[in-house]
Amino acid sequence: MSEISLLVLKMILEGYGLSQHYISDVQSMMGWSDMRLNKYQVPANNKGSDDQPGRLAHTDKNALTLLCDNEVQGLQVLSKTGKWIEITIPQDGFVVIVGDTLKV
Repeated sequence: MSEISLLVLKMILEGYGLSQHYISDVQSMMGWSDMRLNKYQVPANNKGSDDQPGRLAHTDKNALTLLCDNEVQGLQVLSKTGKWIEITIPQDGFVVIVGDTLKV
């Protein structure tokens, strides 16, 4: 996952047209990672709803978040219009979320 994260970060930097200096810095971080695993609890009624979400709304503070399929769907993201949109994580795939660090 660390390799995928650094590859995506490198692609983002290249997409912004940043100099090779910044891309080299990303490549030198190959040994650095901040990885954590989260297990979200199922709400008491076994399903989330608008008035009882499975997890409170939040932003991701790190640079990138990679989410893998674990046969449990439920990810929602807030659109620019203020509407919650359900995201399906593909089987044998992952979703990349740009966190607060890169938004700066």
